[in-house]
Amino acid sequence: MNATTKRWERVRSHTRTCILEAASQAFEASGYDDTCMHRIAETAGYTKATIYAHYRDKARLFAAVMDLHASGFPVLVVPSHSGSGLKQALAHVALEIQKLAQVDTCRSFCGTLRRSASGAGFYAELWNAYLAPYRAYICLALAREGIDMADEHASLYLQLLQQANALQVTPLASTSADATLSLFRRAFHSQCSRE
Repeated sequence: MNATTKRWERVRSHTRTCILEAASQAFEASGYDDTCMHRIAETAGYTKATIYAHYRDKARLFAAVMDLHASGFPVLVVPSHSGSGLKQALAHVALEIQKLAQVDTCRSFCGTLRRSASGAGFYAELWNAYLAPYRAYICLALAREGIDMADEHASLYLQLLQQANALQVTPLASTSADATLSLFRRAFHSQCSRE
């Protein structure tokens, strides 16, 4: 590779980085549907033609931004020993979700999805798959305690943690009213019986 080719590749790489940063800001602020390529071009300091030379359409640019965010997700920490009690399991997952809320790529990923209607389905599924080990860990701890509807309770607990930490990517999924009622009855059972 000669010097001219190397220089061209550096410039191209720098341009792509600037475009991705501008697109990330725009998508996070307005979501996929309310962001236009013109706004991204202005923010990046390039023409729309330059943006389209690097990314054929808004959907591909959105995918590149979301994939960039996802590549920055930290490795989840799930204890390997299955003997921890329910209280410890719940506390562990709550702490880990709080840690994820401090990671810029996680906040940007989730914020972008919350503001996007189109093109978000795949990435919402990706986020849910990413958190699946936590859901399974909570479900196992609930099942060991003999709690009915362990899977629904685990999903509800994880949804509430995500919402509390601004990591919710979609409106709350429909959960069983029975699971919600059961969860709160169990949580406040000991307090009610003392009164």
